[in-house]
Amino acid sequence: MGAGAPKGNKNAEKWTLEKGVELLQECVEISEDQELDCNDFIGEVAQAAGTTRQTLDYLGEKFEECKELLNRVKSNCEANCFRNAKKGSINSALGIINLKSNHGWTDRVDQTTKGEKTAPVIVNLGEGEKDG
Repeated sequence: MGAGAPKGNKNAEKWTLEKGVELLQECVEISEDQELDCNDFIGEVAQAAGTTRQTLDYLGEKFEECKELLNRVKSNCEANCFRNAKKGSINSALGIINLKSNHGWTDRVDQTTKGEKTAPVIVNLGEGEKDG
């Protein structure tokens, strides 16, 4: 059996490099437009361009030229989400979820204690001892 596209897969027939680049360039334009309220999340950008996030991912994997455009869209969405959460244009909790889920943001843990609580350190100079 050959290693071709699964039976019924229409992506192999539909997407050429030129069509993929054209779609992703449209998505870059949508994601760069700071007046829009649909560009904090790549799924919304895809929807505004009349496609799906999965199609954008497919094109980024299929064509090297599309990969850079897809990275620009994702980077723009990340910056848009952060800016809009900071300004209060979107709910901050929603912004945090988006940044963590889709852009790899994490809460930072103190590497010296690995997040564990430590006992307070008490320094007793003793009676009669003086500083200096």
